[in-house]
Amino acid sequence: MAVPVPWSTILQALPTVVVTAKDLWNHWSSRKTAPVDPSADVRTQLASVAERLAALESAETEQARIVSQMAEQLQGIARRVSIAYWLGLGGLLLACAALLVALLR
Repeated sequence: MAVPVPWSTILQALPTVVVTAKDLWNHWSSRKTAPVDPSADVRTQLASVAERLAALESAETEQARIVSQMAEQLQGIARRVSIAYWLGLGGLLLACAALLVALLR
């Protein structure tokens, strides 16, 4: 059985979600990365590139986790919408049948 969507909980948490999203955006948009110095030693260049690659891999892993969570939430919403659609259609058919019975009496 599907659990109803707790809209009051979602609406209460919305300001926190917005602030957290802005903080995350500010963190990544203001992050200063020094370009690799082409005149530096090769080992220094490789270390810099390796560090930046590790940061990118970490960010990509976090993004994949977030996308996975979003997909799960969308799947749950789609399931609930489908149930609501069929319940609404059933109610409409029941109302039409009741109207027809009332008119034929």
